[in-house]
Amino acid sequence: MYKFKVITYKLLLNILLRLPNVFYAALFAIAFPIYKALHTERAYGRVEKHLDAAKGYLAAQDEGCAPGLNCAPGLNSAASGLNCASPLQKVTARDMFRGIFWNALDSYRGLARFKSVERRIVFENEDIIKGAVAECAKIGMPVAGISIHQGSFELMHRALCHYSEHVHLITDSVGDAAFRDVLAELRSDPHLTEYHPEETGRLIRELFRTKGILAMVYDQGKNTKGNTAELFGRQTTLYLRLIEKINRMGAGIVTFRTWTEMHGSPSRDSKYPEGSIVIRFETFYPPKYDETVAGKATSQAGESALVKDIASETERWIAEHPDQWSWNYHQNFVV
Repeated sequence: MYKFKVITYKLLLNILLRLPNVFYAALFAIAFPIYKALHTERAYGRVEKHLDAAKGYLAAQDEGCAPGLNCAPGLNSAASGLNCASPLQKVTARDMFRGIFWNALDSYRGLARFKSVERRIVFENEDIIKGAVAECAKIGMPVAGISIHQGSFELMHRALCHYSEHVHLITDSVGDAAFRDVLAELRSDPHLTEYHPEETGRLIRELFRTKGILAMVYDQGKNTKGNTAELFGRQTTLYLRLIEKINRMGAGIVTFRTWTEMHGSPSRDSKYPEGSIVIRFETFYPPKYDETVAGKATSQAGESALVKDIASETERWIAEHPDQWSWNYHQNFVV
């Protein structure tokens, strides 16, 4: 039965990924109104509530930009240069579900190594990740590349394989054993090793042994404790405990994100051609960041500077590309 399921999943996945975009455009046009009607009190309703709250928060701030959304460059980071508040004020729940739909399709086509997706990927600020890897290598320490569920985020894990021969990826369990194995094969790369959340101890040992890169997304989690943080004036949970731990042990942290320049997106920027998938490296937090000059003031106030600064970055990323973040996740703004 297991082998039959694996063959079936692979066959279906190959067929579905090769269907033309016009099919998926029609599918979304038909399926979305039905989904909206069935989930008005659930996922769709949550998205509308969260968007309204975030818009209200931004509207209450002076000059249209909330604290932390001023696009100023942070420590060893690149200035954003993007409009922070305007896209969020324009976005609708439909925009978000449309963004998730097309980004998921791009993610799986990219993992399947479709040239039509790989040709659209653009990297920004590679000097940040290269510099972090080189600096940490001098002291025999690894790096973590961390991001959120935004854009075609599945592509970012493999992207880190450009910068290390040892990338360690944390993945959550989805579906049955056969489906998980099919996804693992799809994500596979000679330089990538997957771990389940319960294998954290082994992951840390291998990360520091290989001096590689830890890859993870930190805005969703299950069966694990997180950190209370603030996004758009509301408390939420970010799962940064592992990142805090390895940073205290000597690992450097690099934040990065991805988004797609979608037609009709409220966050569309003319800098790149329509359809471009941008993978942008943002900030390098050096080892033991809370003990640095930049982190001591916050840490002395009883907060982790690392968590606070990453939360601030996260808020800005969401504000800049609100239609491509998973507002529908049921644990958003829950502590």
